[in-house]
Amino acid sequence: MKKIALFLAIMLVSTSASAQYFRDRTIVGAGVFYKGTNSILFVEIDGDKSAMTECATSKRFAIDSSMPNYKEIVSFVMAAYMKRENKVELLTDTKCTKWGNAQDILGIKVGNMAF
Repeated sequence: MKKIALFLAIMLVSTSASAQYFRDRTIVGAGVFYKGTNSILFVEIDGDKSAMTECATSKRFAIDSSMPNYKEIVSFVMAAYMKRENKVELLTDTKCTKWGNAQDILGIKVGNMAF
């Protein structure tokens, strides 16, 4: 049990250490692209994007269907886009592994709640 707790603590620290938040944004664009064996969701937000990681030259975010929360993220993104929700928060990695010039999405929340 102690090994599991230690593993989870290490994972939490390593995930949060490389994570970025983009808060109180509106999704202004979204699209799905298919490449190889994966679907890829691209997301564009409004506001200042200067904090985005250097590899994200397109100033977009991406997640692909190899991620376990892909379908949920797609649902949230589409709902927020259709509603023009302005209280969207993206949790992102600082890497561009899903698409070479788009920052990886780890999570999303919509509305007034804490992550």
